[in-house]
Amino acid sequence: MRIKHGGKLSKAYFKSYMKLIMNTKDCSLEDSSKITLERVFGEEKDGTDVEVYQNYLKAYEELRNRD
Repeated sequence: MRIKHGGKLSKAYFKSYMKLIMNTKDCSLEDSSKITLERVFGEEKDGTDVEVYQNYLKAYEELRNRD
């Protein structure tokens, strides 16, 4: 699922997506984050919408600080 010209993905979306990956793959937040980056942004991180990437970073930080 690469982002092209779709809507803006929210912080809530990224939090849910990373939680889903952690639950289904029984992996750490760091592994979930790597998978999310690969699946959502692919190798085109430089061309990614800044707001969407910021939403991803905020979601990651909130999940990391929840413990």
